[in-house]
Amino acid sequence: MIDNRFFWLGHPVVFRPGETFSAALRRAGLDDLGPAMGQLRGRYFCGIGACQACLVSVNGAAPVEACLTPARAGVQVTLAAPPACEVHRVAA
Repeated sequence: MIDNRFFWLGHPVVFRPGETFSAALRRAGLDDLGPAMGQLRGRYFCGIGACQACLVSVNGAAPVEACLTPARAGVQVTLAAPPACEVHRVAA
């Protein structure tokens, strides 16, 4: 038997074969994916990867769109870190 579960912030989430991370999270009642770009909260919004409001990290890797990424068993899915803001100093 294949265990169709991944872990969202350490909590198991069951997914259906072929389902994306965001579809499984939404079916489980989870819509808030943490901080997103600008003042937005990360969420499932467009479903086609255009808005990038559903960025998550899978096993600590670079952020991916949860709405486009097929769910995989056993992986750890976490909040995607907001983009770092680089400070540039102007020489006096």
